[in-house]
Amino acid sequence: MYKNYTNQEQFDFQINRFMEPYKSDENVQQIISSVASSIVNLETWYAEWFKVAKKAEGNGQFGLASAFYQLADFYLLEKDSRKKQTYELFKKTYYNSISMTNIDLVEVPYENGYLPTAVFKNDHAKETLIVHGGFDSYLEELMRLMISYDFVENLKSYQIILFEGPGQGQALRTGLPLDSEWEKPVGTILDYFNLENADLMGMSLGGYLSARAAAFEPRIKRVVLYDVMLNMSESLTMKVPYMRQYLGKNLDMRERKLIEEKMLLIQKKDKSIDFLVQKAKDILKVKSSSDLLEKLGKFNMDGNWDKIKQDVLLIGGTNDMYVPKDTLAKEMLLMENARSLTGKLFTESSGGERHCQVGDKELIMPFIIQFLQN
Repeated sequence: MYKNYTNQEQFDFQINRFMEPYKSDENVQQIISSVASSIVNLETWYAEWFKVAKKAEGNGQFGLASAFYQLADFYLLEKDSRKKQTYELFKKTYYNSISMTNIDLVEVPYENGYLPTAVFKNDHAKETLIVHGGFDSYLEELMRLMISYDFVENLKSYQIILFEGPGQGQALRTGLPLDSEWEKPVGTILDYFNLENADLMGMSLGGYLSARAAAFEPRIKRVVLYDVMLNMSESLTMKVPYMRQYLGKNLDMRERKLIEEKMLLIQKKDKSIDFLVQKAKDILKVKSSSDLLEKLGKFNMDGNWDKIKQDVLLIGGTNDMYVPKDTLAKEMLLMENARSLTGKLFTESSGGERHCQVGDKELIMPFIIQFLQN
């Protein structure tokens, strides 16, 4: 069940997201409540989570420490000198918390960098599932998902391959900005592992990116949009409607100056928007808000939804702070050439109404596994 710790939407969502494996652990919940009561801004967010992470690591609670470090890391931008240390501590404690016996870590060459990849080995595999994240995804978060919800155990006929694409995690740090043509990294993974076909699942913004990949990569057999998203810009413009009029537009100098001035005022008034804008600039490797709007305009599927010909599972929630609640229905209508369409919309009465069913993931995981097994 989704929990309110701070009564700040963005803070509560991230706490629920990263601490989900511990939602029934009373001792951990007491720590979370104590930390949450001390958070007043982004600086105290970092300091308080880092402090309890260090304590958990010192006690040998590596999985818990990793989750706390990821929270401490979350709002640190790439230019922050503390980011490198916190990110590395998050990874170190995570890998200390799991067995790597049946997992291979692979660096798949891609353009001027590489795609960090984790392969859950299965000598008897007849099928392959490729999984990627979205806006702020880390490989280890995907691994935690696969392990926590027994994907390997339930999908006995599958080899599971997880990867960080351009703009995500370590791939971003190798110099790869987020790319609107997501079929390129997916195609690279297919080529590297000599796969003639595979199923694909994208999380969060990955729900849009995986749809894009499926439209242009015929080797994808089935695709899971977890959750649905019509385009990347929608998540930002839900909070900043002013930006919509400039998306993808060739801007003149007057418009650029106006955008910079207006966005600066908006960001000063709302720290949540400020973070989203700055994070988007980080992953797209742009410096100005006007350049950001031009880039965001490329992340859409206008005129290409009919190219999706796979079996598609669409997942949505009615209280998703990044995606309008009518998106699932809109996408189903647009995918007129899909081989099959299966939609699952979660509501407040069913639970799982939040983005990616955060707080209630146990409701959706069996549904995804059943779809892949059919």
